[in-house]
Amino acid sequence: MRDFQNLTEWRREFSRCHLPSSTNLVLHAVSLFAEEVGEVCSPSVRDLARHTNLSMPIVIKHLRHAERGGWLGVRKYGPLGEKLKRNEYMPKFPEMEVEGWA
Repeated sequence: MRDFQNLTEWRREFSRCHLPSSTNLVLHAVSLFAEEVGEVCSPSVRDLARHTNLSMPIVIKHLRHAERGGWLGVRKYGPLGEKLKRNEYMPKFPEMEVEGWA
């Protein structure tokens, strides 16, 4: 597994992959809210849509694409019993296995 610690390397690596340009854009927007690779951030879909100038449904589509590609860990959080939960995101490399993260 790669030894990495910074978002610059993460951005460089996913930019080299053949991801759709909107997926790259959404990943770049997520990185604006993250401190480091492997750490959690929780921007709202609305915030990501504002930063990318994409619609919220398109942002959601590309978040899922990034998650399936292994570039983003995603999990729900919120108080127990709360109906509306938010997502937490973790910038990661595809070969990273992080317990409790998709």
